[in-house]
This record gives sequence, structure tokens and C-alpha cells, in this order.
Amino acid sequence: MESSKPVMLKLEGGLGNQLFQFAAGYFLAAKLDCELLVDQYSIPLSTVHGEKSFGFDSFAGVSLPNSKSIIFMEHLPNNISVKVAKKFFFAKKVLLKFHLHYSNAHNLNLFIESNELSYIKDFFSLDTPVKLHGNFQSWSIVEKAAQYGFPRRVQLLVKPEWILKLEKDIDFSTSLVVHFRVGEDAKSNILFKQPNVEYYRAALKHLRKKGIVGKIYVLSDDIKKAKNLYNNLIGEDMDYLEVPITSTPAERLFLMSLFTGIVCANSTFCGWAAWSIHNSGGDVVVPVPYSDGEVLGSRDFPQTWIQLDKYSGRLIG
Repeated sequence: MESSKPVMLKLEGGLGNQLFQFAAGYFLAAKLDCELLVDQYSIPLSTVHGEKSFGFDSFAGVSLPNSKSIIFMEHLPNNISVKVAKKFFFAKKVLLKFHLHYSNAHNLNLFIESNELSYIKDFFSLDTPVKLHGNFQSWSIVEKAAQYGFPRRVQLLVKPEWILKLEKDIDFSTSLVVHFRVGEDAKSNILFKQPNVEYYRAALKHLRKKGIVGKIYVLSDDIKKAKNLYNNLIGEDMDYLEVPITSTPAERLFLMSLFTGIVCANSTFCGWAAWSIHNSGGDVVVPVPYSDGEVLGSRDFPQTWIQLDKYSGRLIG
């Protein structure tokens, strides 16, 4: 099925959220054999990480089938608009409302993700191009996108020198990585609480039983704070990886994806490293529930991922 109109996708949030949204747009454009038009306007208005545009441009191997184009709209809000929008919710609402109509030159119908996983069935049944609004945090959507060519493993176009050095110093094939999210994002996201120490202890025991006997490495959004919080509580020796302050989120995600096992924080960012490890034959542990509020609960994780209660460390399922 080929359409003269493109699928249009609204991107928002940090890299982990953006990748879920991108996978949804990719799937629908590939399925309908049309172009994918990506609207970045909402990113600087919606992220707490300071992103100003899409963050996966350094990844390799992302292209639609049949030589269809992925086009990123360059229009972004100016700095004054961003500052006002972040200070006043009403101003942000007005800006997004105006842009919603201004940006939709193709007069596409809107498909807005609901807070129930049942929306996925409606999404998969779409047979005409639409404008997509939502987070689309579903691994079943990512899997469908991968069947059309969406990457199963993240790869960088160019590896920086600091990653090349770590690849020489670390035996990634026998080592595992633990992700702690303890910075400002963890404090502000009260509906997406981070796991207790019991979760991390149980997760490491599960991966040890899987036969991963190498070193444990730690990556975090605040490595010093993570060390102070967890170094004497986990019960295992861990090496805390300091990455350059100039490193990009894509580079840090790629670094996590190199390990043979991963213990995820409550984080979409970590989930994408887990996706790569999963597709490389490695082992993944994730915390549930994802949300402590009235929004989507635990995501539809791949069945082989080990799911542990994020408070008690109890095995789920």
C-alpha cells in the first residue's frame, strides 16, 4: 500500500521516549509505504533533560524500506518561548495548540495514544497516514517496527575515542551493567518511582544464576550520588564508570548496550540498552510496575526479560 501523504510524528521528551515514538512512526510509515515526517517542535518544551532536538542522529542504520524518506522538520520554538512555556503551563498549552494546526499542512487525522494498552490494537489497524501524538511505550510496537527494518541493536555512526578505549579495557562479553537513576529526573518523576535496593540485590542474584560471572559496572545520571547511595548496600563489588561530561545520551546508551547482562532502573533510556542486549542474546532484568499512578502500568516487556517487583525484588510471573 503506497500513500502520497506522509505519516507525521510528534516527538517529545528525552532520548528513551523519543525512540519509542520514532519506532511507532517508523512502523506505520513502513507498513503504509510512505514518507515519515518528524515534528521536533515539542522536544524543548517537554523534556527535563535539556534536549533541544531529536537525540538519535548519531545512531547508524535507520532507514525506511523502499527508499522512502525520513524527514525531520527543522522548526523549533525560540529560547524565549521555551523559557516562558516551562514557567507557565498555560503558555506551553497555547504554543502546542497553535503548532498542532500550524504544522499539519497535510490535514492528517490525529491518532492520540490512550492510557490503556488496548490502544495498540487500534494503532496496528491503521490503514491511512495520520499524525501520531503520544509516547507509544510498547515493545510490541518496537518488535513490529523491527520486522520492517527498525534496528534491533543500537549502533553509532562513529565511536568516540573514550568508548574505543573502554572496549579494550572491559570484557563486555562476561560483564554486566547496573543502571541507577538518582538525579533530578528521578526526584521530579514521583509517579515513576525508582527501585529499592532489594530489587537490585535480587536482580544481580538472578543474573549470576544465569552464568554471568564477570565484573559489575555501574552507569548513572549522577555517578557520585549513586556510589554514595548504593556502594555499601548491594553486597557486590561494583565499578562505577565515569563518562566524559561531553558524552551524548546516544553514546551512553550505546555503551550500556555492549554488556552481556543489564539490570535496568525504571527508565525508558535503560530499556533501549536492554533491547540491544536482548537482541544480542544477553540477559535483561527490569523493574515493575513502571508507573505508580493512573497511567500505563508495566510495559509489555519481551517474555524473556526477567521482571522483578521494584520494591521487594520478588519475581513477577
